[in-house]
Amino acid sequence: MAINSVKPQNTPSPNHAVGHKPAGDAQKAEGIRATQSALSAYTKAAQPPAQQAAANVQISPRAKELNLARQVVESTPDVREDKVAHFKAMIARGEYKPDAGKIADGILAEAMRDELSKDPEVALT
Repeated sequence: MAINSVKPQNTPSPNHAVGHKPAGDAQKAEGIRATQSALSAYTKAAQPPAQQAAANVQISPRAKELNLARQVVESTPDVREDKVAHFKAMIARGEYKPDAGKIADGILAEAMRDELSKDPEVALT
């Protein structure tokens, strides 16, 4: 069974509103030209910076410092091989004797800092 769309007779379309006359060919052409002109202006404004005129940009001394710091951090290795080798050698010779109390104190101090950072209103007494 097919359902056909039925449009009531004598119903004005949206283009035939009261006081609105259908556009003639000249009016349609003018509307198209106006739309193309607006689109052209929009396209020029949306071009990537490389296609637009060069802008004069100054970088602040602070930004230069931050860039240098970022470069230093990026060039620093994640693992300090010299320290790793030193402690491996100490362990192999039996000279590395970690202090369990200091390790425990460090773990607790870090846990307390983490908790305090979650709620800075909490004060230790």
